[in-house]
Formats: sequence, C-alpha cells, structure tokens
Amino acid sequence: MKRYFIQFLLLVTAGSAFAQKSGSNYQYSLNLNNVTDDKLQVTLLTPKLKGSETVFHLPKMVPGTYAIADYGRYISNLKAFDQKGNPLKTDRTDSNSWKISDADKLTKVTYLVDDSWDSPEIKGAEIFQPAGTNIDKDKLFVINNFGFFGYFDDQKSIPFEITITKPADFYGSTSLTADHVNATTDKYNVPDYYSLADAPMMYNKPDTTSLNIGGAEILVSLYSPNHKATSADLAKGLKPTLEAQKAYLGGKLPVDKYAFIIALTDNTKIRSYGALEHSYSSLYFLPENFTPAKLAENIKNAGSHEFFHIVTPLSIHSHEVGEFDYDHPKMSAHLWMYEGLTEYAAHHMQVKYGLIDFKQYLKVQNDKLDNAMRYNDTLAFTKMSKGVLDTYESQYGNVYEKGALIGLCLDIKLRQLSNGKYGTQNLMADLSKTYGKTKSFNDDELFATITKLTYPEIGEFLNKYVSGSEKLPYKEIFASIGVGFEPVITIKKADLGKMGVGYNGKNFFVADINGMNDFGKRMGYQKGDELVSINGKNLPDASEVNEFLNNLRENLKVGDQLTIVVSRKDATGKANQVTLSQPVEVREEKKYNVLKEFPELTAAQKELRRAWLDTSSN
Repeated sequence: MKRYFIQFLLLVTAGSAFAQKSGSNYQYSLNLNNVTDDKLQVTLLTPKLKGSETVFHLPKMVPGTYAIADYGRYISNLKAFDQKGNPLKTDRTDSNSWKISDADKLTKVTYLVDDSWDSPEIKGAEIFQPAGTNIDKDKLFVINNFGFFGYFDDQKSIPFEITITKPADFYGSTSLTADHVNATTDKYNVPDYYSLADAPMMYNKPDTTSLNIGGAEILVSLYSPNHKATSADLAKGLKPTLEAQKAYLGGKLPVDKYAFIIALTDNTKIRSYGALEHSYSSLYFLPENFTPAKLAENIKNAGSHEFFHIVTPLSIHSHEVGEFDYDHPKMSAHLWMYEGLTEYAAHHMQVKYGLIDFKQYLKVQNDKLDNAMRYNDTLAFTKMSKGVLDTYESQYGNVYEKGALIGLCLDIKLRQLSNGKYGTQNLMADLSKTYGKTKSFNDDELFATITKLTYPEIGEFLNKYVSGSEKLPYKEIFASIGVGFEPVITIKKADLGKMGVGYNGKNFFVADINGMNDFGKRMGYQKGDELVSINGKNLPDASEVNEFLNNLRENLKVGDQLTIVVSRKDATGKANQVTLSQPVEVREEKKYNVLKEFPELTAAQKELRRAWLDTSSN
C-alpha cells in the first residue's frame, strides 16, 4: 500500500473565478473530514474539453467482478460550472451518465457520493463489498476509486491527479505511490483511468506491517473495528504463503510492490464476504468475529488466489480486459484461465511447497468436484464466459470449481506429454513473455498460441473440454497420479434425525423439526435446542462442521450409541443441559466424487506425481 498527497484546492462559490484553471489532466479533490449525511463531496477541475457537449460517466461495471454495479446510482447533486463559476446545463441520461452542455466552457464539476456499504435506500443489486465503497466518519473510508471518480467520453487515457484531505492520525493504504504534502494532505498522480480504477485505497488509523518477499515490498494493512486482530499476526500468517508463491513463480515476484488491504466488520447481518483482485493489490472484506486461526486461514486461501492474479490478467489478458469498456462491458471467453487457473495455482502451490499435505489437497479437489455439480457441466466454458453477465450469470461460480479442475487436468496432461518437464507454471510464464501487461491478445487466438507453445494434444484438450461440451476426463487424469476417482458410490451412514440445523454466529441449534424422521422423534429434539456435544465431542466452527458430521456419520455403526447433549430452555427461560441418546441406525446414501489414493503406485504414477509436485521444477 502506499501514501498520498493532497494539494488543498481553493474552492469558491459560483459567481467567482476559480483559483486554478483546468488543464490537460483531471484534478480531483476529496476531503474526508467533511462528511454530511454519510456522503462526501467530490470536486473535479476538468481537463480542457472541446465541442458543444460532453458526457460524464461512472462505470457500469469494473474488471474482476463479473456483475453489473452501476456506480452512478450512488452519485447525487452533480453540478457543472464554467471558468467564472456560472452553472452549465446538466442532464442525467442514465444511472451512470450525465450530459453536460457547453463542454468547451466546462471547468469544474462537483457531486456527492454515498457509500455502497451502507445505503439500503438506493435501489438496485447489492455491490460486492470488496468492490464497493464505505464512508464512516472518523473510523474507516474504503475508496474504490471507480466508485468516487468518473471520466468524460473518450478521455480515460489522460492523467489523473487525486488529492485527499484526511484526519492527521489517518493513513491511506494503497498500491499507489503517494506524495505526502503534509500531515493532512496526500496526493496521487496516475497516467490514466485504468490505473486509477486498479488501485483501491483504505483510510483509517493505521495498523500496517511491511514484508519484503522476492524483492517486492508487501504491505499488509488492517482495519479491525474492535481491535480483535492485528496486521502483524496476519502478515506472519501470510509470509509462508508468499514465500511459496515466490518460489512457484520462479524465485522472484513479477511486481515491485503489492498491498493487502483488509477491512473487518462487526456487522453480523452481512453474509457476503470475500476479496477483489487488482494488479498490485487486493481488497478483503471479512467478519471480525472469526477466530484468529480462521481469519488467518481465510486470508491465506483468499490471498493466495488474489495474489496470483499478478500473472493473469495482469500479464496475460484479452482486449476485453486490457481495454476494458466501463460503460458497455464485453466479456472475454477465457475465465477458465483468469479465474480457473488462478484458483488452481493457489492450491497447487500449497501442496507443492508443503503448506498442506496431499490428503488435504485431495479434500480441496473433492469439494470442487462436489460444488461443480451445482452447475451445467455440458455448457462450454468459453461460451459461459462470454455470457456471464446475462444469459449464464447463474453459472459464474463454476469458474472457481470446474475452472480450477480444468487447470488441474491441463497441468497433469502437460506433464504427461513433456515427461514431467513442463506444466501450467511454465505455460503461464511463456504466455507472459508472449504477451505481457501492455499487449492484449484476441480471444479467438489464445488456443492456437497455447498449442504452438505446447503440443497438438493440448489444443485438442482445450477444444474438447474448454470450448467444447465434453466432461473432463477425471478418472484418467487422477489415475495417472495414483488416485482413484469414482463419480458415485453407495455407502452406509448413521442417521442423525433429519432435523433442520441453524447457526446463529456462535452456536448450532435445531431450527426446524417439521421434516424430522422417526429416528429424530425418538431422539427427542425440540426446536431451539442448542447443540453442545455429540458423543463427547464439541462441535467445531461453521467452516468445519460439515466435515465433522460426515465423518461421524460414516464411522458410526449399528450397535453404537448416538449421544447428543443439548442446551434447552425451560418455561422460565432458564437453560438446562439435556442428554438425548438412541442406538445408532444406518441407511444407504450415495456419495459423489470419491477420491482415494491407490494402495500401490506404478513407477509411471510415482514419477508423474513427483514431477507434478517437485519444488525444483516449474
């Protein structure tokens, strides 16, 4: 993250001359001290424009989100002025656009910005928090620049100057290099709107830690409203992952600096958490009530994915990404690479460098196989990518499931064809050299380029399984590394009663007994019972409870006893512990996507797995 500088601009009322004339760049100013009704005023001294009218925009959508946001919804009271402070006519033409008359006279634009985190009165789809904005006076400002600063038609490729006035004890975390004018003023200069939109800022009382990894300066910046976590602890947890990623990328990171910007929330009503990647930073929104271990694990897993985006789409991208159209967004066909291969690398790196063991890795792949079943497995991935904003919006989540499995199959296939010497790590490095940050590819040429860099069989693989509708050859791929794959088997599992279980953020409880079966009735569950323990074991947190219950059900046999201790309130409201117990009953169930290591591996399987996981090779 970085710093900022803000040059104090003399603002004057309409009717008097401006202190500074507009020039060849955008000159924006934002004062974080002046919050009114949860809004901030943005002031723009405009670049010199020509013609009788112009259109001012905020983005309809931004890269990495794959959803329409309409950031202009949060803009109000937009006004335009000439050099003498006289108002110019403005007409709002849609959610994100304002037509301004007498563009050749335009000198200044002002408007108010409401934040997307806390504006339920504004109609439209909720914006994913890491792609949104927050205005919380004297506490936290999350400034995704595309939610605050706009641009004129055909004027996105000229410089932007952003001046931020802030409380003296606030610090701005960002990947941008800042000019610190004084204790309350930061200033940023970027060459174009693409660079500005690609660099979020977070202003708050600082909790930051710096790391140096592979020659890159890594900033970890945290906002924790109740100080339940520290940046130092998170940086400590991130360091082994970043070191492994450095090794995975060939021993040196391809960036000079990177910022992890992390905002925690104590709002327990929010259910949408996550992160959004940028070229040199990533922004995280997570619950503060996570345990330190769970928070560190979430940051590690999300961070390893987001950080790998420094490869793609930073260095490998199509024209749809490289010259992103914020007003009329067009999607690339290659989400399988941007998100899928990135997600694959995030976990392959962890098993390759010992952050997780092979059993844990297979569990991750099993989860992805299970999750991929929610989506249309015969829909060509390239077709889904092109239509992800509308026709195939419901299929987007599969980029992190089947998309990652495409990466796994492609990597092992490459290793097979190259006798273990070449995989997706090498492929991404070669594609980065072929293209790079400033050179976009045509969507329909990528497969041919990959085939030229690799083998004809890889072109066939991509056409069959990525742009085609055939199902991935899981059985063949997993067998080649000594792992059996069965799409479905029948197993016996203990019955728990089929009651509905809820989670209130602290405890699991019986939420619904309407669908409870005869075994549940004999157990005697009552609605509202809080689950204390099962067969003497306390329930784990929400992220691990499904695995805990599945293991329990698979290991209990006929003749065993199921004993569940619950906390139950009596008529006076007093909570008492009650023990519920019945002999175990089992029933047959289907289990999908079973992965199991072979008891013995052939020489070929051993060699391919070794090459695939060998830390001495990329």
